Amino acid sequence: MENCDCLVLGLGAMGSATLYHLARQGHDAVGIDQFEPGHVWGSSHGHSRAFRVFYRDPLYTELAQAALPHWQELQATSRIPLIHLCGFLAFATPDNRMMEDHLTAIRQSEAPFELLTPAEVTSRFPALQIPARSRVCFTPQAGFLDADRCVATHLAEARRLGASIHGQVTVEHIELGRGHTIVRTSAGDFRANRLVMTAGPWTRQCLPELTLPLTVTRQQKFYFQPSSPGALEPTSLPVYADYDTRYYGFPLHGPGVKVADDTRGAETDPDRIDRRIDHQEGERLGNWLASLLPQRTFKLLSGSTCMYTETPDQDFLIGRHPRQPGIIVGAGFSGHGFKFSTLIGLMLAQLATIGSTPYPVQRFQLDRFSRP
Repeated sequence: MENCDCLVLGLGAMGSATLYHLARQGHDAVGIDQFEPGHVWGSSHGHSRAFRVFYRDPLYTELAQAALPHWQELQATSRIPLIHLCGFLAFATPDNRMMEDHLTAIRQSEAPFELLTPAEVTSRFPALQIPARSRVCFTPQAGFLDADRCVATHLAEARRLGASIHGQVTVEHIELGRGHTIVRTSAGDFRANRLVMTAGPWTRQCLPELTLPLTVTRQQKFYFQPSSPGALEPTSLPVYADYDTRYYGFPLHGPGVKVADDTRGAETDPDRIDRRIDHQEGERLGNWLASLLPQRTFKLLSGSTCMYTETPDQDFLIGRHPRQPGIIVGAGFSGHGFKFSTLIGLMLAQLATIGSTPYPVQRFQLDRFSRP
C-alpha cells in the first residue's frame, strides 16, 4: 500500500491543476489516472479551448478574470506559450435573448468590452464578415488556451515540485475510513489522508453513493485547412462565437482552424461513447465557417470526440463529500470549465489542505440538488 498525504484521482484539466497546486504548496501529492496522462479519451485534450469573460452570469466573469493571472504565471514559470489573448467576439441577431443577457452581465462586471458594428468588425479583422444586422461584443482580455500544453505543463511542473504521477491505473473500489481513504486500484492500494476526485465523465462511477446529477454528452470538434492562412493567425483574428447557431471558431492554430457546436450532444456512457466522426455535422460547420470567412475555401482535415459532463443548472460541483470530510470533489464543469482549471485546481487544493478557499464556491456545493 502506498501512503500519501493527498491523492488526486483523474489528471485531466482539473486534476493536473490540483496536483500542481498541491505540490507547489509543499504537500506530499500523488496523482493517478486510468489512462496515460495527456490522453484523448476524456474532456481535456486538443489544441485549444476558448478563454472568455463574456458570460450571462457575472460570477463566471469574475472567476475568469481571477484565473487569468494564474495562467500567465504558469506560462512565465514554464516558458511555454499557454494562453493567446487574441480577444473573443460574440455576435447574434438583435432579438437574441442569450446575447442580451450576456450584454447585461458584462456591463455589471469590471471586464473591458466594446460594442462594434459588423462594418467595424471587418475593418478591425479583415478576414471576418459577420451578418449585417448582428449585435457584436468584443472582449479584449480573452482568447484561447492551448489545452494539451496546459495539462502537460501542470503535470510537468507538479512532477518538478515533487509530485508522483501514475498512469494506466484503474480504480476498483474506494473505501471510506476514519481520517483516511483507501483507493484500491489495478496497481495496488493507495491510502490517502485527503482525496481530490477530478474524474470528469467517470465521477459517478467512482462515487456512486453520492448520486450526483451529472449527465455526460457526446461532443465533436472539427479542423479545417484554409486555402490561404493570411489574416487567420491569432495576431489577426479573435475567437468568434455565433450566439444564434451556438457555433464557434478559432484562429489558425495547431492543425488548422477549429470549429465546434456548443449545443448539447446525445447523452452517452463514457466507456461506450461513439467516437465515429459525424461528417454531416462537419459539413454544416464548414459551411458556417466559409460564410464568415468568405475570402477563402476550407478543407475538412479531421474531427475528434470529447465529452461534456453537465449539472442540471450548468454550475460546477465543488465541495466536500458529505460523509467523508477528507474527500473533495470537483465535477460537472458543463462544457465551459477548462478556462478556469488552474484556478479550480487551486480551490480544490485549498479545500483539501486548509478546509476553505477565499474564492466564491458557495453556489457549487454538492448537495444543492437534494436540499428541500
